[in-house]
Amino acid sequence: MFQQIRQLVERISSLIAEKPFSCGVLTGLAAALALLLFFLLLAFLFRSRKLRCIVIPSEGGDLRIDAKAVQGAVRSVAANFSAFDIRRVAMYGRQNAVELEVAMDFNGGDADVSVAELTSQFRAAVARMMTETFGMEKPARIELEILRSGGEIPASGADTEATSAIAAEISSESELGKSC
Repeated sequence: MFQQIRQLVERISSLIAEKPFSCGVLTGLAAALALLLFFLLLAFLFRSRKLRCIVIPSEGGDLRIDAKAVQGAVRSVAANFSAFDIRRVAMYGRQNAVELEVAMDFNGGDADVSVAELTSQFRAAVARMMTETFGMEKPARIELEILRSGGEIPASGADTEATSAIAAEISSESELGKSC
């Protein structure tokens, strides 16, 4: 058996000595394939998926909140903000953390308040609603995206140019035990 392994090693080394370019190409392709598989594995492990509900653990049993209930609650909060028209509300889960994504249109509203201030107020109102209504102690990350601007976007002292998209987040994580 050791004789066969030694012959195989000698044959491979003679092939490398005869055609080093071909072996280099094969080695490069093998390395590229290994990197591709590694990145695919990482993407699979750290993917975010759309949630159908949120599970909030408690002593008496788990509380399951449907995604449509959260969407309706976010839309009811948005009714107090006339400058925004909600287009899409989605929940995504990533390793026991929830990300709430809200896409909206900005249609003018109060010209004295900047978009950054309005989105900050909206995020705070959504976080407060999730705490008061659903009992989430630490609300999930909340991302806001402005897709279209129907009115002129007012600039604050720190903002020097109009923006058409703002991504804002609350970096606290939700205390969820599991997801649906």
